[in-house]
Amino acid sequence: MANNQHRKKDSARLVWDTKPRRAPNPKDIEFQTAEVVIPNPQQAGQLPLSFRDGLFGEEDIDKQKMNRLIWGDNLLAMQALLAQGYEGKINLIYIDPPFDSKADYSHKMTIEGNEFTKEPSVIERLAYKDTWAGGTDSYLDMLYPRLQLMKRLLAEDGSLYLHIAWHVGHYVKVVLDEIFGKANFLNEVVWRYEGPQSPSPVRFATKHDIILRYAKDADAVFGGEMYFEKKEPLAKTHYRRDDQGRYFYTTPKGDYSAESVRRLEAEGRVLRTSSGKIRIKHFVHTDEQGNVIRHKKLADVWDDIASLGLAASASENTGFNTQKPSALLERILKASSNESDLVADFFSGSGTTLAVAEKLNRRWIGCELGKVGIQVTRARLVEQQAKPFLIENIGNYQREMIYLTGGRIWEMQHLILKLYGATPRDKTSGLGVRKVNDIEELIYVGYPDRPITAKKAEELALQAQKLDGRGYRRLVILGWDYEYNYHQALESRKSALRDKLKVQIESRDIPPDIYDYLKKAKTEEDIEALADKVRFYERPYLRMNEPEMKDLEDGKVQIRLAIKRYVLMDIPVSHTSKKEQETYNALMKLAKDNFAVLIDYWAVDWDYDGFTFKSGWQAFRGNGKKAKTVPTAATETLDKKKKRTIAVRVVDIFGNDAGATIEV
Repeated sequence: MANNQHRKKDSARLVWDTKPRRAPNPKDIEFQTAEVVIPNPQQAGQLPLSFRDGLFGEEDIDKQKMNRLIWGDNLLAMQALLAQGYEGKINLIYIDPPFDSKADYSHKMTIEGNEFTKEPSVIERLAYKDTWAGGTDSYLDMLYPRLQLMKRLLAEDGSLYLHIAWHVGHYVKVVLDEIFGKANFLNEVVWRYEGPQSPSPVRFATKHDIILRYAKDADAVFGGEMYFEKKEPLAKTHYRRDDQGRYFYTTPKGDYSAESVRRLEAEGRVLRTSSGKIRIKHFVHTDEQGNVIRHKKLADVWDDIASLGLAASASENTGFNTQKPSALLERILKASSNESDLVADFFSGSGTTLAVAEKLNRRWIGCELGKVGIQVTRARLVEQQAKPFLIENIGNYQREMIYLTGGRIWEMQHLILKLYGATPRDKTSGLGVRKVNDIEELIYVGYPDRPITAKKAEELALQAQKLDGRGYRRLVILGWDYEYNYHQALESRKSALRDKLKVQIESRDIPPDIYDYLKKAKTEEDIEALADKVRFYERPYLRMNEPEMKDLEDGKVQIRLAIKRYVLMDIPVSHTSKKEQETYNALMKLAKDNFAVLIDYWAVDWDYDGFTFKSGWQAFRGNGKKAKTVPTAATETLDKKKKRTIAVRVVDIFGNDAGATIEV
């Protein structure tokens, strides 16, 4: 008996072999502003001064005043946000992390009747594979430190909603109990939906997800009693009809006082039976189809929100695999946040949380690893005329990923050179040599955390002319990423050098599946076998027409700007099977006849300051059934100036980014 009295309470602990031992710390990671998106130019005045007037020095402070869409790993993004003062600042976090080890993270698109598959990028592919490499262990390894950071980011009265499927939800709940404390577990919401189901000989069909709600502490913001509309077919056996055609049902008098009965009788809501008993009338609302509309108190089973494929608002469907209906997020945001609160989604996918937050006048932060998700989200926000927002990159993400996999930069450069068929010159320069048709090429592999700049390309080209005592006629640059306006800046540099630069420069992208090849390339024989399979894609080429200008009255000028040409030298889609090769050929023909079909989004900064691209005009392809070929010309009426620099950014359906600047 005595031993039982001293037994420990709540001593259960969650353990797995690879469980992270330490919580991640904030890191001084830079966010690079890729674009300030201004869907409605009339709202440009809402921009903080450093973005509006080109005043520098307060950018980090001003970023906190803006909605932010971040491309990159959410672990690094959250560490950076904590380092920049966001601890305890986010009122509501909703996440819908990937929870299917067999999920297809590719994205299907249809162009002019031709369907093709956009494969995940290098980083997406690596992250998704690593998430499930060790089964449930590695999934929890991914989620555990991220949930620790989310708790720190939450305000004291904030809530976390985690959307998860039936087969891992029980593991995740125990993780959340450990991080947030069992006392702060508030709800397990069951979202039940209809839809097609696969027959199973061993189990019932699964027709629900669960949403786990945890608070930072017991005083979390909550909307209290909430009601929803429930439509039911009008069963005339259950209802009666009065002289005015209204349907009603009755309940016994019960505890109604005599005074209450008199008041209800005056309202026509008392029914006296033939035996003299009093019953109370309850009128019901009906729609045009004859359904009864009842307002029911919301509980923790939600069966009134259809999945996206069946919802009446299926027009919102973007074709994104894991997209959730806006009605679901609207309910969550209304329940656990107020207007002007800050809402975050660190697995933002197609951007539903952000689009709903914008609609409900909440501030927001979104983070997504996939470029397709960023593109889909940007289009949705532009379409709904959102307030100005930032699109940001995490500057050193690729380098972090290489270090996390135990690699070293120079080793990675050597392997890529060999996969390209080149012989490394030395250990640290990233340079190699390849001979093609009696021409010796100098090959350069860029650093994974540094975009290739036109200045770097020029330096390499000048070096190539003299290197090894004989020089090289061709320089091939293999880059992870390239600076904005790379092609035009390079052409300007080559033009300035005139006869001094005689080296041909080719710029190519390191392919998305390079990590797969790096992992397989263990021996020289492996490298030789894999080299034939690796494709290094040439950078896209953008050419603009000269602007057309027309003077107007009152000191205004009308400027018309048009894309002359957008060329993809090689379309990065798989073409190993006969069908894939046919699709590839069809796309190449389409692109040759009409380059606009390849453009997902393009934008114009009509007064580029040379530092931050602020898009005041946008055209986008759209998603799902709304997809359409973009126009290739933009027209704007502006104040007349002596000199103006116009910047253009084009993003194609594969996520390639090209830019140009034009002096007017």
